[in-house]
Amino acid sequence: MLNFDHLVREHHAGLRAFIRALGVDEAWVDDMAQEVFIVAFRKQAEFRKTEDFGKWLRGIARRQVMGERTKTARRHRIMHEGITDVLLSLGIEKHEPEPNRERVVNTMKNCVGKLGEPQRELLRCRYEEGRQCKELAAEFSSSAAAIRKQLQRIRTAVRKCMKQAVGDPA
Repeated sequence: MLNFDHLVREHHAGLRAFIRALGVDEAWVDDMAQEVFIVAFRKQAEFRKTEDFGKWLRGIARRQVMGERTKTARRHRIMHEGITDVLLSLGIEKHEPEPNRERVVNTMKNCVGKLGEPQRELLRCRYEEGRQCKELAAEFSSSAAAIRKQLQRIRTAVRKCMKQAVGDPA
């Protein structure tokens, strides 16, 4: 049996940082961390003592965030679903959250900075301002479907840039 209280205290800050790094809105990080610890407590019999407990928790957290993406009723917990998709696709759980969190964010900023001004403006309008594709279509003289496709291509470019920057040749 695990000394669960001790492990929660030991891993709480790192788990919170990891969840935040996956793009969960700051207001929901504590709730998501609590959900992860509840799942971990219920599944503690499945944990092998030879495993890294922090890595196991981050795997649970990653699955929780992925599940959150599929729930339309609670999507407001995710800051920007496209950005969260990029971070999830990078397999960020392979990295320790605290030392690499700032590096991942800086890498993403650098990759976004390499985009052309129109792409950066579209990202800003969609993710910083939270404007919908239909609204952006009118402003950018396009269709909502074309805006969605353009955002998909931008996310793919950022994902590719980030993978190259962290040494993943995909």
